[in-house]
Parts: sequence; structure tokens; C-alpha cells
Amino acid sequence: MKKITKLSPNMKLSLGIIGGFVLILILIPVLFVLVSAAGAEYESITTTALKKVDSDDVKTEVVTNNTYIRVYRTDLSEFQTMELERYLIGVVAAEMPALFELDALRAQAIAARTYAMRILAHQDYILDTVMHQVFLDDDQLKTRWGDDFEHHFATIEEAVTSTRGIVLMYEGELITPMFFAMSSGATENSEDVFQARRPYLRSVASTGYESRDNFAVSELFTLDELREAFDDRAITEDTISVLSHSEGGNVDEIEIGANIYTGREVREILGLRSAAFSITNERRGVIFTTYGHGHGVGMSQHGANVMAQNGYHYVEILQHFYQNVMLVEKNSLNDE
Repeated sequence: MKKITKLSPNMKLSLGIIGGFVLILILIPVLFVLVSAAGAEYESITTTALKKVDSDDVKTEVVTNNTYIRVYRTDLSEFQTMELERYLIGVVAAEMPALFELDALRAQAIAARTYAMRILAHQDYILDTVMHQVFLDDDQLKTRWGDDFEHHFATIEEAVTSTRGIVLMYEGELITPMFFAMSSGATENSEDVFQARRPYLRSVASTGYESRDNFAVSELFTLDELREAFDDRAITEDTISVLSHSEGGNVDEIEIGANIYTGREVREILGLRSAAFSITNERRGVIFTTYGHGHGVGMSQHGANVMAQNGYHYVEILQHFYQNVMLVEKNSLNDE
């Protein structure tokens, strides 16, 4: 006969406590797995929402490979190999102020990535100057930012990594995503500044920064300075006249002395901030007042920042400045 031992009340309480503790130990791993899975799902959802406004706006593919590129460092007279996304941090940091809104920086990152990929589709290296895109390494950025280096670097890195792999395409091809500092109130049609007409580089409104101190800048040129610059001794106050303007507001044609020039030519000859300018005669010479800064084609960087300040997503910013483009995520330089 099996002996049955009767438990005392104290023994029952002890065993009950031990059993409860064992049950908790069993349940903790299960709860941890469930919470982790829920957290991962939430992270995935929020990341997706951050990266695209609508599935029709961004065609997404999984990016798994790192793409390495060669960059020619002009000051060092040498080639350096670096990961494309890491290179883009140095480009965005050089091309746009780190204090700009994050979605403006994201738009710049996508434009810079597209520009780099388009160049590298035709040659095996990229220049670190305005001939292609300006690039600054960590030492140069530390000199520029000083004690704010880590903070600004983290901001730019977030702009690049959160848009990893995304490029701009028009009818299945990478676009030429031109950009500049700020427009005079509207961007320019590409053919009004450069020779090629590109259907996605159309004149669009870009405002909101006209109160900035450097939006309108005046510079005085004496008649002797103008005669020397244009190699024309016949120039007088009465022989300078704006003849026409482009759709975006740049000077299209201007008569100076015995010749007719484009606004772009005058900008380059005199070193003006833009080809959107007015002229005023005064006793000491001629005042050229420029509006905005840069060639005026593509994305106005200050305009992008104003849009971001007003709550626009980077997709909306890019599709404003680059008409009818698609945002596509590419795995590598060789993706179709």
C-alpha cells in the first residue's frame, strides 16, 4: 500500500509559492517573444510610413548590397574608394546646410544619389568638386562644424540612411536632378539656361524666403569696369538695356554696348549670384541687383526647406521640383 503523506498548512503555502515562481519563469520568455514581435512589426510600419507617402509614389525593392564607388579627391590628387551611401553623407553635408529641415535634407540626399548614379553609369569615378558634386570628408566637416560635428553628422546620416537606395527616374531612366541655392520666385525651364530641354525640369513656383538678407544683393560696377569686363569701349549708361525675361524670371536677353548677351553670359562675366537681375543707373556707374542664388534649374534648396517647414514630405518636395518623376529604390548601379 502506497503511503499518503498529509501536508501541513505551512508546507502547502511553500509549495504554492514555488509553483507560482516556476510559472512566472516559464511565461517570461513567451511574453518577451510576443512583445518583441509586436515591436518589430511597429518599427516596420513606422519606417514604411516615413519612407513613402503612397505606394504609387515610391517603387520599393529590398536593398541588400553595399555599392562601392571611386571618388577623385581633387586637392589630394588621388582616388579614394568608399561606400556610396557613406559618400552621400559628405555630399549632402557639403551641398545643403545641416540646420535645414530633415525632409529637405532627405530630398537633397535622393537628388545627390541620383546624380551620382547617373554619372557613374557613364564613367568609373566621380569628382568631388562642382564639376560633379562637392564632397567633404570627416576632417573637412569637423573644420566646418567644430563642436557641432557629431550632432550635424547624425542629422545628415539620418537623411541619407532613411532614404537609402532611392533615386529619381523619368520614363525608366535616371534623371539629371539639377539643384541650386534659391530661386528668384520660380525655377527655370532647363532649355532657358542650358541647351537641353528636359521634360521634368520645368519652371515651378518657389517662394517663402524673400525676406532673407541675401535674397536680393546689389553690386555696383563702374562704366570702366563694365567696358573692361565685356571688352567694349562703347559701353555707356544708355547702351545697357534688358530686352526680355524667361518664364522663371531670369534675364533672357540684354543689350550691353554693341552686343546682345544672355542673362547667363552676363552672370558668368560679372560673377553675379544669379541671372535674375535688374539694373539701375547712378552717378558712379550701374547697379546690378540679383534675386536668388544659382542657375535656377531644378530644385531650389531654400525652396525645399520652406516646403519642409510647411509640412511637405520629401516625396512631395521632389515631385514639385522634378515634374512627373518616379521615386524608385535600386539595389545597385547595375539595376534596371
